[in-house]
Amino acid sequence: MDDAEDLGFEKSLERLEAIVREIETGNLNLDTAMARFTEGMELVKRCRALLAGAEQKLYLLIEGESNEPHLTPTSLKKESSNGI
Repeated sequence: MDDAEDLGFEKSLERLEAIVREIETGNLNLDTAMARFTEGMELVKRCRALLAGAEQKLYLLIEGESNEPHLTPTSLKKESSNGI
């Protein structure tokens, strides 16, 4: 899927879930399964990048003008870890 970069997080995640369901059926030939797997891995990278960007924005917003962070990236990761 060449348009993965154009998808937002939710659409990327929806497509990734559809790919997983399709692969899990076991009804794909090897070439198609490999193509879906490759597309899925690109979507995983996209989702991770989008989450990292959102995390950084939150960190900067919470840090505020006092330069004293109230929330660290580590605590964000612990709260939002969902396997992606």
